[in-house]
Amino acid sequence: MKKVLLLTDFSKNATNAIRYAMQFFESKTCTFYIMYVHKVSGYVTDDLLMSPKNSIHDSITKKPQEKLDALIEKLKNDTKTQDYHFETIIDFDVFTDAINQVVQKFSIDFVVMGSNGASNVKEVIFGSNTINVVEKVKCKTIVVPSNYSFSPVKEFLVSLNTDDSFNSHLLEHIIDFIEDFKLKLHILRISSENDASNISLQDKESIALLDSKYHLVEGVPIDYAVSSYIQTNPIDITAFITQDKSFLKRLFSASPSKELTSRMKLPLLVLHCH
Repeated sequence: MKKVLLLTDFSKNATNAIRYAMQFFESKTCTFYIMYVHKVSGYVTDDLLMSPKNSIHDSITKKPQEKLDALIEKLKNDTKTQDYHFETIIDFDVFTDAINQVVQKFSIDFVVMGSNGASNVKEVIFGSNTINVVEKVKCKTIVVPSNYSFSPVKEFLVSLNTDDSFNSHLLEHIIDFIEDFKLKLHILRISSENDASNISLQDKESIALLDSKYHLVEGVPIDYAVSSYIQTNPIDITAFITQDKSFLKRLFSASPSKELTSRMKLPLLVLHCH
């Protein structure tokens, strides 16, 4: 039984990510928790005054609950042959706090969300909600690009920066993922030229028991290397490892949009190593 948290703001992007999840997990028995986090700024006094007999909570949740119920009915009709169960959650907390509470309460295996775009130039590919989830939610998260159409997932790329290491926690995540979904593993190691032989040797010792395709690139920016590898190999999903905080900050806060674009041509599995 997989427990999957699906995040929605009822946008086209969020609905596309949910439909991706329906197909990605089709061979599994799943409980999907579909959650809408209501912004405090979204409270409208006029809406509350329209229904004086109802509690404030009921007045605020009525519209999103109706939307969630309608979404679930459609998903049930579309996935009748699947062993799926659906639950709805509406919360009013800080976005990432609400997610972390649900992850802990229901022992969530995966979070799935769309890469919500924003008006800020640096957030065209990753919106602020996506960035916050990647940084603050310690759960495997699948981020689905806007307008991405599902195709069978067979090839999985893990890219490693110079400072990333194969610790036992990361290896366990990778092994569980490729075995659970029967995937072919690709490992792309980006290294500085002076430590290439050492790091390659360490990697190969760590993955000796895995059936994987290993590729070492020296002295090339990681996002250029990832983009090139995706163009020349049949990759269906990539991994992003949040081990290196400085790299995480650079990638999401200060990097050019072209670096983000190279990351988000495919769905992205976010793995936390600590």
